[in-house]
Amino acid sequence: MDKISDTDLLLIGKTGTGKSELGNSILKRKVFKSCSSASSVTTEIDYEVSDYKGKIIKVVDGPGVGDTRLDTEASTMLVVNAMERAIVANTRGYHAFLLVIRFGVRFTAEDQDTVALLKKIFGSNFVRQFCILVMTGGDNFEREAEDTGKTFDQWCREQGRVFRDMMKEFGNRIVLFDNLTKDEGKCNKQIDHLLSVVNSLKAKGVRYTDKHFELARQAREKAIVESKEPRIREEIMQATSLILQKLEWVKENSASKHQIDTLKQLHTRCGDLIKYIKHEDKGSGALHHLEKSVMSVRNTLAESIKIKTEVAKEVRRIEATMKQQMEFERQRLEKMLAQQCRESEEKQKQMRKDFKKTLSKMETESKRREVLLSNLKEEREKCPAIMKQQMEFERQRLEKMLAQQCRESEEKQKQMRKDFKKTLSEMEKESRQEREILLSKLKKEEEKSCGEFRKLQEAYENLKQKANESWPKKLWGFIKGILI
Repeated sequence: MDKISDTDLLLIGKTGTGKSELGNSILKRKVFKSCSSASSVTTEIDYEVSDYKGKIIKVVDGPGVGDTRLDTEASTMLVVNAMERAIVANTRGYHAFLLVIRFGVRFTAEDQDTVALLKKIFGSNFVRQFCILVMTGGDNFEREAEDTGKTFDQWCREQGRVFRDMMKEFGNRIVLFDNLTKDEGKCNKQIDHLLSVVNSLKAKGVRYTDKHFELARQAREKAIVESKEPRIREEIMQATSLILQKLEWVKENSASKHQIDTLKQLHTRCGDLIKYIKHEDKGSGALHHLEKSVMSVRNTLAESIKIKTEVAKEVRRIEATMKQQMEFERQRLEKMLAQQCRESEEKQKQMRKDFKKTLSKMETESKRREVLLSNLKEEREKCPAIMKQQMEFERQRLEKMLAQQCRESEEKQKQMRKDFKKTLSEMEKESRQEREILLSKLKKEEEKSCGEFRKLQEAYENLKQKANESWPKKLWGFIKGILI
């Protein structure tokens, strides 16, 4: 442990608060150049030492934070890097860190952000153990006090909530400094008061070293990640918005053959976003809420892919079953129609055979009659004259009989031809009617099968609708609620 007589101080504060002038007042000589510009963040580190009443005081003029908000990524990185250089500039460490503020300047949330950032950079107990508030502009306070009659302690108690909260963070340690005074006694009194407050710190002379700084590395990394959070959140919101828009498109185009592939691509995209968030988070947990929101989207996509895949499998199974049933029914009807066609053809063949047989018999009978007439003629030529008259009579009778039989035979043949044509026409008509009946039955069976298929399609559409309508809107509201 170093002797308390060696005091090392690091000055921190906004540009324009009189930080460099405070360093000159403590050293009792002008060594630091002041800058009134409030342009962004100053990162120059300078130091000097002086011998005050036998005590070696080392003052390091640390980084100044200007008007730039500390929640921006670039500003946070600049401040963290500057603080690291300030720690390296004094390897023995610091007894106290002086946060410089100015009297007459309104205290805002930006001052609270400065304190919060210091805790993230140096550790959660850093402010309470090692920090002191130093208010410059003491000459202005004294002029105001001449009119009001209030002491500095009374003035501090009457300030607003932001200032009181800062005082509480610093354990009510605050020192008023007049950097413009030429009074040697007043200047020494201010330095003595400051050193007494340094000695009263809880650390009791223990320096804040690079070991303490290293222990707070995780908090610094988290602060850096938090400064990136607005940019990363905007990127993630944009990416998730596009994913949800694509999900809405998949819902509206549920008949698309590529919807499962599209959902898988979106699932992969969510995985890439989660990897990106984890890479940027670096284990700090500052981006856990973004990872959780994207994980929720990915889980929903996984569930949707599972449902869509199961529905697609069921549809393919139903279609295969219906196709198999329709093919079986078509084969059955084709066999039935072929069987009836064969039976009709066999019946027609048999009728043709019967007709040819009957025609053959009639031709044979006609030939027999012709032979009989020929024999009669021969007999008539052989008979004597007496028999001629009888034979002529018999001939005429036989001719009449033969003519009658020929007429009857011709009429019978005509009638048979008519009956055959009629029967053949009726058979063809019956065959056509049977074909039409079979075709009608086939159409009815097909319509019945199609009706069952349509019912299955309606059930499938209802299942898809239930699967698609339940989560996107709720999910989008959930994501927006988390991200916003």
